[in-house]
Amino acid sequence: MAAPNSKAPPLPGARWLVLASTPVLLFLVLPSLVIVPMALTAGQLIQFPPVGLSIHSYVDYLSDPAWVASTVLSFKIAALAVAAGSVAGGTAAVALHGRRFRGRGALTAVILLPIVIPVVLLALGDYLLLAPLQLVGSWPAIGLADAMLVTPYVFLSAQTSLAVGLDPALTRSAQSLGAGAASLLRHVYWPAIRPGVLAGALIGFAVSFDEVVIAMFLQGPDTVTLPVRMYTSIQYELSPKIAASASLFLGLAILILAAQRFARR
Repeated sequence: MAAPNSKAPPLPGARWLVLASTPVLLFLVLPSLVIVPMALTAGQLIQFPPVGLSIHSYVDYLSDPAWVASTVLSFKIAALAVAAGSVAGGTAAVALHGRRFRGRGALTAVILLPIVIPVVLLALGDYLLLAPLQLVGSWPAIGLADAMLVTPYVFLSAQTSLAVGLDPALTRSAQSLGAGAASLLRHVYWPAIRPGVLAGALIGFAVSFDEVVIAMFLQGPDTVTLPVRMYTSIQYELSPKIAASASLFLGLAILILAAQRFARR
């Protein structure tokens, strides 16, 4: 029997596996890293390699009211989407946990449907639903539409947390002691699903902040999100402000990865 502290034997061919995966990793990472030097160019157009080094693109980005307003709007929409999606996904995970009934699989498939179907179909459906209600062009409508994208991630993460961190005997014990639904949710289910909800919410925030298709269908003159402004601006101008705002996404992704690691701990 191997000692507890003994190291696992290396996998056969592990060195070749690392060599084969390195080009794939570079292919995935390098396009994102190129954004940073492009944002630091001293020129007036996006180009690589950059012409000198300067932070004027960040100054121009932060001093442009339209770009700043779009950035703030994207944060507001993502926050609303995460709040609504976390409630929907978390409660759905709790409601379905440990229950077996006819149609459970179909109900789970409906919850996960926004991940599977193309976003353009969701956007078109949202537009046809909200247009008669005269809600197109309002940022809460975009946020609630993005909540459909957040809900499946929270649902899956919360389900995993419940499967790993909740002892069924604990629920039965609490019920036998007279705990009601509110007490069960607060003192039994919430401590178990909290890591999953936080992890799913972080992923959902990135998805909502980066979403462009739904925002383009539901936008108005005063509700242009940052991804939509970047997309439309790159068609008519090649200002380094686009790269400066894109580096914001990169920084946001790094923060989310760090927050996910902290949430798991």
